[in-house]
Amino acid sequence: MRRIIKVTREKEVNVPIEKVFNFVAEYGNTLKYTPYLVRFDPTTESKRGSGARFRMVGKVFGIPFKSELEVFEFVENRSLRLETISGSQIRIQWLFRPTEKGTRVVYTTEYTVPLGFAGAIVGGLILRRFLHQGSKKTLRKLKALLEK
Repeated sequence: MRRIIKVTREKEVNVPIEKVFNFVAEYGNTLKYTPYLVRFDPTTESKRGSGARFRMVGKVFGIPFKSELEVFEFVENRSLRLETISGSQIRIQWLFRPTEKGTRVVYTTEYTVPLGFAGAIVGGLILRRFLHQGSKKTLRKLKALLEK
């Protein structure tokens, strides 16, 4: 049995959309604003745009997880979507919209929990709380880094 946990958060960042998009699209910045990751490395020659792949290593409640992600959607200054091709089942979507003051960033994280029925319920509740907190911290850090 699998359970999908999806969390979406939004944040206004008071800088132009090009700056926000380029900062997020630059893989070397990922560890600066994503609190639960310990590694994020390219595994392909291409490091930006559709088809680029990355190895992601992180910890959730001290438990390590690994995934290889591929960029499946890359629309300059609009959207960026990464999905798992191996490892922990994760999908990450970034949407960027211009506003009067800068940029509206919409960040969605989706995890598939491959547990039995009871584990999916308990694990789902714990993981959902973690994802809410992680998403909140990610956007807060991103905003702070870009607006300084």
